[in-house]
Amino acid sequence: MKITEVITFLKQAEKRTEKKSHKKHYNTFIAILTDLKSKDLNQEQFETIEKKLDNLQFSSKLPFKQLQHNFSKFKQFLKVKFSLTEDGHYTSLGIALGMCFGIVFGAVIDKYVGASIGMTIGMVIGIVIGKSMDSKADVNDNVLKTTLQ
Repeated sequence: MKITEVITFLKQAEKRTEKKSHKKHYNTFIAILTDLKSKDLNQEQFETIEKKLDNLQFSSKLPFKQLQHNFSKFKQFLKVKFSLTEDGHYTSLGIALGMCFGIVFGAVIDKYVGASIGMTIGMVIGIVIGKSMDSKADVNDNVLKTTLQ
């Protein structure tokens, strides 16, 4: 299935649905596919992407939960195969990991106060590292835009 065909299908599905959360998911995926079309990928890479879209079997008969699962599979595929991530991916990952490690290190220092201080410091360090990794991915054009311009 071609990228443009999937975009057309998703636009039609977005028009048919009434739920705001469904519309948001459709628009996010449309934005990702639109941004993917503008990426500097060779023909073989586009064929690999289209083959993956074929495997996911987008059709109007699928329930929304299955479509949402297919969206997640496709984003994971893009991340693993082409190192393409969503905007802010590394920042959110850095915050989560920073908080976890901060709590552990803070608890070693002091049971109650140390954990909160450690979590705060870990979160700040995670944000700094995540932002730098996000900017590096942006420079390398490995970021997928999730909003339509």
